[in-house]
Amino acid sequence: MGAPRDIDLGGILVDPFVRYLFFALVILIAVRFVVGRLGLRSMFANPPLAEAALYVCILVSLVARWI
Repeated sequence: MGAPRDIDLGGILVDPFVRYLFFALVILIAVRFVVGRLGLRSMFANPPLAEAALYVCILVSLVARWI
């Protein structure tokens, strides 16, 4: 698989990592919705910390998959 290319947004070059940040955020929002609907937030002692850790895990998996 080739290296990811920069994205051109109106003459501004955006690093591919920004795309990974955005995709990870979209996935996190979907996971938060599912976890909230299932009532699993009460399982965590510190839900914001768990969400931050999940975001990092999603981001790392996206970056590792595309490198």
